[in-house]
Amino acid sequence: MRRSILLVSIGLCGCAADDEFRVLSYTPAGIEYSVWTGAHSREAVADMAQQYCQREGKKAQIIDSEVAEKNLFKGSRVVYRFSCVS
Repeated sequence: MRRSILLVSIGLCGCAADDEFRVLSYTPAGIEYSVWTGAHSREAVADMAQQYCQREGKKAQIIDSEVAEKNLFKGSRVVYRFSCVS
């Protein structure tokens, strides 16, 4: 019984981690992320956007960001929008 509870707990933790970082949309022209600030820094998100844009031989440039939600424990959920420019 304890083992099954442990496995369920581990599974739930994995599901919660997926909520911390999401790709909302992506095209060759850019990418949009939703992240909790308590889990990921702006620099980390910019690095991921840079890696995405490099596939097209371009550089990531932030278009804008907005706070979409606030949570006492997780911080703020911020939506970052990047465009891929030459």
